[in-house]
Amino acid sequence: MSLKKMEKSGNGKFVDPHLLSSLFQHILSRRFADAERSIDEMETKIRERGYSEFASGFICALRGIILMYRSGEQDSFISKLDLNNADMLKKYYREFLEHSKNKLHADYDCGYFSALAEFIRFALKNVDKKMEQHH
Repeated sequence: MSLKKMEKSGNGKFVDPHLLSSLFQHILSRRFADAERSIDEMETKIRERGYSEFASGFICALRGIILMYRSGEQDSFISKLDLNNADMLKKYYREFLEHSKNKLHADYDCGYFSALAEFIRFALKNVDKKMEQHH
Protein backbone atom coordinates (compact mmCIF):
# COMPACT_ATOMS: atom_id res chain seq x y z
CA MET A 1 0.00 0.00 0.00
CA SER A 2 1.36 3.42 -0.92
CA LEU A 3 1.95 6.10 1.69
CA LYS A 4 -0.80 8.26 0.17
CA LYS A 5 -3.34 5.43 0.49
CA MET A 6 -2.21 4.74 4.05
CA GLU A 7 -2.56 8.45 4.91
CA LYS A 8 -6.16 8.44 3.72
CA SER A 9 -6.91 5.67 6.18
CA GLY A 10 -5.21 7.63 9.01
CA ASN A 11 -6.68 9.30 12.05
CA GLY A 12 -7.55 12.62 10.46
CA LYS A 13 -6.41 15.91 11.90
CA PHE A 14 -6.43 15.27 15.65
CA VAL A 15 -3.62 17.81 15.99
CA ASP A 16 -2.22 20.48 13.70
CA PRO A 17 -0.13 18.53 11.15
CA HIS A 18 2.41 21.37 10.88
CA LEU A 19 2.93 21.43 14.63
CA LEU A 20 3.29 17.65 14.66
CA SER A 21 5.83 17.73 11.79
CA SER A 22 7.75 20.46 13.56
CA LEU A 23 7.80 18.37 16.75
CA PHE A 24 9.13 15.31 14.94
CA GLN A 25 11.76 17.39 13.15
CA HIS A 26 12.91 18.80 16.49
CA ILE A 27 13.17 15.27 17.90
CA LEU A 28 15.18 13.93 14.98
CA SER A 29 17.43 17.01 15.08
CA ARG A 30 17.91 16.37 18.82
CA ARG A 31 16.48 19.79 19.73
CA PHE A 32 14.66 18.43 22.75
CA ALA A 33 13.79 21.76 24.40
CA ASP A 34 12.08 22.85 21.17
CA ALA A 35 10.32 19.47 21.00
CA GLU A 36 9.05 19.88 24.58
CA ARG A 37 7.74 23.37 23.75
CA SER A 38 5.94 21.94 20.70
CA ILE A 39 4.27 19.28 22.86
CA ASP A 40 3.29 21.89 25.44
CA GLU A 41 1.73 24.03 22.70
CA MET A 42 -0.07 21.01 21.28
CA GLU A 43 -1.34 20.01 24.71
CA THR A 44 -2.64 23.55 25.35
CA LYS A 45 -4.57 23.50 22.07
CA ILE A 46 -5.98 20.05 22.85
CA ARG A 47 -7.07 21.16 26.34
CA GLU A 48 -8.96 24.09 24.81
CA ARG A 49 -11.14 21.57 22.95
CA GLY A 50 -11.49 19.29 25.93
CA TYR A 51 -8.92 16.75 27.07
CA SER A 52 -9.75 13.07 26.54
CA GLU A 53 -8.23 9.68 27.27
CA PHE A 54 -7.26 9.49 23.57
CA ALA A 55 -5.45 12.84 23.88
CA SER A 56 -3.73 11.72 27.06
CA GLY A 57 -2.38 8.59 25.35
CA PHE A 58 -1.34 10.59 22.29
CA ILE A 59 0.64 13.13 24.33
CA CYS A 60 2.17 10.41 26.51
CA ALA A 61 3.49 8.58 23.43
CA LEU A 62 4.99 11.80 22.05
CA ARG A 63 6.74 12.46 25.35
CA GLY A 64 7.96 8.85 25.32
CA ILE A 65 9.47 9.28 21.85
CA ILE A 66 11.37 12.33 23.09
CA LEU A 67 12.53 10.43 26.16
CA MET A 68 13.83 7.51 24.09
CA TYR A 69 15.77 9.78 21.74
CA ARG A 70 17.09 11.89 24.62
CA SER A 71 18.22 8.89 26.68
CA GLY A 72 19.87 7.11 23.76
CA GLU A 73 18.82 3.81 25.31
CA GLN A 74 19.97 1.10 22.90
CA ASP A 75 17.30 -1.46 23.77
CA SER A 76 14.25 0.68 23.02
CA PHE A 77 12.02 0.16 20.01
CA ILE A 78 12.80 3.70 18.84
CA SER A 79 16.58 3.24 18.94
CA LYS A 80 16.31 0.05 16.87
CA LEU A 81 14.04 1.68 14.29
CA ASP A 82 15.78 2.12 10.92
CA LEU A 83 14.39 5.43 9.68
CA ASN A 84 15.78 4.74 6.19
CA ASN A 85 14.03 1.38 5.68
CA ALA A 86 10.75 2.23 3.94
CA ASP A 87 9.45 -1.35 3.93
CA MET A 88 9.95 -1.75 7.66
CA LEU A 89 8.44 1.68 8.35
CA LYS A 90 5.35 0.84 6.25
CA LYS A 91 4.93 -2.41 8.20
CA TYR A 92 5.06 -0.58 11.53
CA TYR A 93 2.83 2.22 10.26
CA ARG A 94 0.11 -0.24 9.24
CA GLU A 95 0.44 -2.08 12.54
CA PHE A 96 0.21 1.05 14.70
CA LEU A 97 -2.61 2.45 12.58
CA GLU A 98 -4.57 -0.80 13.03
CA HIS A 99 -4.09 -0.65 16.80
CA SER A 100 -5.09 3.03 16.87
CA LYS A 101 -8.45 2.18 15.29
CA ASN A 102 -9.10 -1.06 17.15
CA LYS A 103 -12.24 -0.56 19.23
CA LEU A 104 -11.12 -3.33 21.59
CA HIS A 105 -8.34 -1.04 22.84
CA ALA A 106 -9.06 1.64 25.44
CA ASP A 107 -9.17 5.23 24.14
CA TYR A 108 -5.84 5.96 25.87
CA ASP A 109 -4.18 3.08 23.99
CA CYS A 110 -5.71 4.19 20.69
CA GLY A 111 -4.25 7.66 21.24
CA TYR A 112 -0.87 6.18 22.10
CA PHE A 113 -0.78 4.04 18.95
CA SER A 114 -2.04 6.96 16.88
CA ALA A 115 0.96 9.08 17.95
CA LEU A 116 3.34 6.24 17.10
CA ALA A 117 1.68 5.88 13.69
CA GLU A 118 2.09 9.63 13.09
CA PHE A 119 5.79 9.44 13.96
CA ILE A 120 6.31 6.53 11.57
CA ARG A 121 4.33 8.37 8.86
CA PHE A 122 6.63 11.37 9.29
CA ALA A 123 9.68 9.10 8.97
CA LEU A 124 8.20 7.53 5.83
CA LYS A 125 7.70 10.93 4.24
CA ASN A 126 11.36 11.72 4.93
CA VAL A 127 12.46 8.44 3.32
CA ASP A 128 10.31 9.26 0.27
CA LYS A 129 11.92 12.72 0.02
CA LYS A 130 15.42 11.21 0.24
CA MET A 131 14.58 8.68 -2.48
CA GLU A 132 13.22 11.42 -4.77
CA GLN A 133 16.42 13.45 -4.32
CA HIS A 134 18.58 10.49 -5.35
CA HIS A 135 16.65 9.82 -8.58
